[in-house]
Amino acid sequence: MSQVEPLAELVESERIHQRAVWEAGAARFLRFPLSHETIGLLSLDRLVEVIKVSPKEILPIPQVPDYLLGIANRRGEAVWIVDLLYLMGATHLSQRELVPEVYMAILVQAQAQAIGLLVEQVSSVEVYNPTNLQPFSAQTLPSKLLPFLEGYFVDSEGNTLALVNVDPIIEAVENCNREIL
Repeated sequence: MSQVEPLAELVESERIHQRAVWEAGAARFLRFPLSHETIGLLSLDRLVEVIKVSPKEILPIPQVPDYLLGIANRRGEAVWIVDLLYLMGATHLSQRELVPEVYMAILVQAQAQAIGLLVEQVSSVEVYNPTNLQPFSAQTLPSKLLPFLEGYFVDSEGNTLALVNVDPIIEAVENCNREIL
């Protein structure tokens, strides 16, 4: 697998830039595109690290759900790679017209191992107060997406930022892992 993304530098630059936003109860979130229209957030509390990964480095595993692209090697450890964009309604990685040579895998910790959530890029680290999190409803979002999104924030430019709920993703991968073993 490729080099580890220098997340510490990204965090430090954003910390300086958003110092005025910090207040009691504020939390930091990793920002990334989920689709052309949707921006995703993931709490840094859930983040292990961000790594670069090429689709060629992902070993496909037969008879697993389509959202599981396969496994990749992270310093000798097998990491399940989840097509997060596919889970959110985009075209599957194998059927996309334009496939970047390198993606970013946002690693989150499951019980036994890290799981990589594959996205095209990671944008920044941002600060939001969790009390400002708004719930999605079945009227504003397809019902199949509701379990994967905790709610949304609105940034200073009026953009809706969807907070990804990694727990059901981790649970699905762990259940699949148990079935394979």
